[in-house]
Amino acid sequence: MNVLITDDEDYMQKELHDALERVSPVNTYFYANNHDSAMKKIKENDIDIIFLDINMPGISGLDIAKKIKKLYPKINIIIVTAHEEYALRALRLFVSGYILKPIMDDELKEVLDNLRFPISSSDKKIKVKCFGNFEVFYKGTTLKFSRQKEKELMAYLICLNGSGAGRNEICANLFEDKTEDKGIVYFRKIIHSLKKDLEKIGFEDLLIHNRNFYAINVDMIECDYYDYLAGKADDANSYRGEFMNQYSWAEVYIYELENY
Repeated sequence: MNVLITDDEDYMQKELHDALERVSPVNTYFYANNHDSAMKKIKENDIDIIFLDINMPGISGLDIAKKIKKLYPKINIIIVTAHEEYALRALRLFVSGYILKPIMDDELKEVLDNLRFPISSSDKKIKVKCFGNFEVFYKGTTLKFSRQKEKELMAYLICLNGSGAGRNEICANLFEDKTEDKGIVYFRKIIHSLKKDLEKIGFEDLLIHNRNFYAINVDMIECDYYDYLAGKADDANSYRGEFMNQYSWAEVYIYELENY
């Protein structure tokens, strides 16, 4: 989950972060200490849950909540405060939850288990189309890559279905027009750029990199190619003789698919 913690006290940000890690680990965290910073983080990132302190400088957390509800109605808003008297006003905004300071783990877990807008695991996957032209989608939108070779590298690793490959193998297939030394330098740039692009959407763990080994975390992907190999009914007839049309090295997979 992408979680935005908004509180003007640094120690409270850390306290909430630590509590979330205890009850619901593996989140991506963002932080804000005022209204402007919070709205900027929401605009730039795909936030699932925002924890809002009521006593914020300049504009109260309740007023921030009203604005967020209007602009981003599907974000789960959880009000955090030390004052019980705000509970009714917060609930009238139809927020996803309300917790009191100091934060108790059991209360935090109960709020997360009963979100107004449950976070679907399928929303936390990248969708990949291999049949026809290779395309990558996130939340219904085509994923933009800073470099075209990033996209090709991702296509190559997806074809390996989690098994992965070393740097030399990848360079030999994707950078045929470069010398060995130039290919290695270029490869490093592509890896760095791909990591940054994936990190922007909270998918930095999609690329598995361990010494001279590179692979894709297939558990974070929904893919027509994988579904076809698994014999899923919806994709049983989806292959029409075209596979990653823009990449010549992918032709070998067409032969395998024809004889699958």
